[in-house]
Amino acid sequence: MYLIATNNGLYKLDKELEKLTEGYEVNDVVLPYICSSEKGVISKNNEAIINEGCWRLWEYDNTIYASIEGPKIYEIRDRKVKEILNLTKEAEKLGWEFPYGPAHITDFALFKDYIVATVEEGNLLVGKSISELKPIDFFADMHNLLVSGENLLIATANGIYKTIDMKSFNKVIGGYAHGLEDLGRIVVAHIMSQEPLIISRDNGISWDKVSVKLPRPTFGVTAIAKKDERKVIYSTTAVYEVDIIEQKPIELVKEIPMTRRVIKV
Repeated sequence: MYLIATNNGLYKLDKELEKLTEGYEVNDVVLPYICSSEKGVISKNNEAIINEGCWRLWEYDNTIYASIEGPKIYEIRDRKVKEILNLTKEAEKLGWEFPYGPAHITDFALFKDYIVATVEEGNLLVGKSISELKPIDFFADMHNLLVSGENLLIATANGIYKTIDMKSFNKVIGGYAHGLEDLGRIVVAHIMSQEPLIISRDNGISWDKVSVKLPRPTFGVTAIAKKDERKVIYSTTAVYEVDIIEQKPIELVKEIPMTRRVIKV
């Protein structure tokens, strides 16, 4: 089953497509919580437990962390909410920005005993814990993270970067990059293109285009989620199952509001 967060509600895709919420923008979901830049963090009974714009949820060590505009991070544990990181002063000092409001954290990953987080647009954050996240020198319009082998991959507005030590960063492919998915032996990403899917067989060092035309992703769209070792679910304004090896798409849903993120559950 997949949950599809869109700019006009949350949908569930199983055998059929079902709309789960009313028409507000949804950016992410970690059940029972919904993350919305319009509504904040919503619980399953439609109660707003955080009344500030939310951009990402991350579940780690039996705790859910909410990325809130600012950027700030709130901890949600046993329905209790606590602010554990506030980087609004750093954002002002370092010139972080976002066209439609305050800068925010877009993704989290564990990499070599550190927690890493991306800022749109700002510095990469690194720390031994969430509350210890601090900016390092790498600055970009960052969207998603993926650890592949010894490499940390960072999808940004001007391409995908690779680092092995968080000291040197190499751009491995250009384009407006967003989604990153590990299928096992293949890494799949997407760029803003009519043929958006690209793949790497060497942990993100080199990339090849998948020659499949799909509805074009736009800004802020994480369009892919893993199905199995050779297939992804791809969703923008329609939903497809794409066989990466055979380069073959199957349309699952003809029309859906513009996707913000696809989540496999």
